[in-house]
Amino acid sequence: MSEQRYRFVVGSAEEAVSVLRQRFGSRARVVSVRQVEGRGLARFLQAPKLEVIAAVGDAPMPAPVATPIGNAPEAAVQPPQQMRTVVTEMPRNAAAESHASVAAASAYMEAAGSGSRLVKLLEAGGISKQVLSRLQMYPAWSTIETMPFGRALPEVSGLLRAEYRTIPRRPLGDRVAFVGPAGSGKTTALCKRLAMDVFMRSQAPAALKLDLDRANPGDALSVFCEALGASYIRTPMEAPRPGHGRTLYIDLPGFSLWAAEELTEIRTALAPLFTTSRAIVINAAYDPSLIRRCFEVGAQLDCTHVVFTHLDELQHWGKMWDFLLRSGLTPLFLSTGQNIAGDCEENVFEAVLSRTFSGVGLESANQAVSA
Repeated sequence: MSEQRYRFVVGSAEEAVSVLRQRFGSRARVVSVRQVEGRGLARFLQAPKLEVIAAVGDAPMPAPVATPIGNAPEAAVQPPQQMRTVVTEMPRNAAAESHASVAAASAYMEAAGSGSRLVKLLEAGGISKQVLSRLQMYPAWSTIETMPFGRALPEVSGLLRAEYRTIPRRPLGDRVAFVGPAGSGKTTALCKRLAMDVFMRSQAPAALKLDLDRANPGDALSVFCEALGASYIRTPMEAPRPGHGRTLYIDLPGFSLWAAEELTEIRTALAPLFTTSRAIVINAAYDPSLIRRCFEVGAQLDCTHVVFTHLDELQHWGKMWDFLLRSGLTPLFLSTGQNIAGDCEENVFEAVLSRTFSGVGLESANQAVSA
C-alpha cells in the first residue's frame, strides 16, 4: 500500500505525538520537523511552533481536517474546537524532504544509538565533552537525564546559565584596546562597538588608530568615524585624557599568532596608553586549536574581554560554550555578519543558547513517536 504524507503545525513535540497517535495510531513516523517561528532553543522553550511532516504506511482513518494541500478551501483545514493543530495531506509530487532535513534526522538518530539520549543530543548540538562533564557534576543531573526532552532542556539551559554566571564581569572603563590576529575582523568589530555607543547609548566615543612599526592599513575606521560623528585620532597626543568622560577605542595592527616580536611590540605600545580594558577579537570559524592559541595570546597581552567574529560562518554554535565558559575573559559581544552598523549580539548567552539546539524539535518528536 502506498505511503502518504501529512503536514501539520503544533505548539510542541508532545502535541505532535498526541495528534499522530490519535489519528494514525502506530502507523505514523516522523519524516521532518521544522520550527516555523523563531529558531533555536530559546524560542522552542518559550512559544514554539513546529511544522511536522509524518509518513503513514497505509491509508489513515478519515479525519475532517485531512485534506490535500492546495486543493481544499481554507475553512476545511481548520482544526476542531478542542485542537490547535492543522493537518494537511502532502501531495505526492511534493513529498520529498530537503537534504538538510534528511541529514539532520539521520544525525540525531545515529547519535541516539548508545548512551544517554540527552547527552547524545547535546553532543549533536556541538557541546563538548568537557562542558558536558561540568554539567554532569551538578547533583540534579541524574534527575534531568530521566526527564522528557521538553522538561530536560530548560533544566540544561539553567545549568549552562549557572556556568556562564561564573565568568568574571569586568567593566570596560574609558580606554579600550582592540587586539587580534590579522583577518580576525578586529577593525570591523571596533566599528560595531562605536556604532553601539552612538546609536544605543547616545555617547560620543573616539577612535585612535596606531600604526606602530607595521602599517595598520585600511580607511574603514576613519570613514566610519566621520559618518558617525565620532572623533578619529592618529596620534596618542590627540587622545582625550583618561577620566575625561569619553571612551577611547584603540585600533592596533593585526599580528601573527606565532610572532613573539609582534606581540612584544603591541605590549610596548599599550603600556603608556593607560588602557582600562583590552579585548581580543577572535574569528569563531577558526579551528578550535587556533582559538585556544588566541586565548593564550590574549593572556600574554593582559586581555580582559573577548569578542567573537564571523559567527555567520559558524556551522555548530555549540562549540562556543567551551570557549565562553573556560576562557576567564568577559564576553563583550558577538559579530554575526559584515554589517558594521548591525549584525551583532550583546546578549551573548541568549544568542549562543538560541542557536545551539536548532534540531531539538526534530529529535524530541522522533524520540516520542518511537517510544
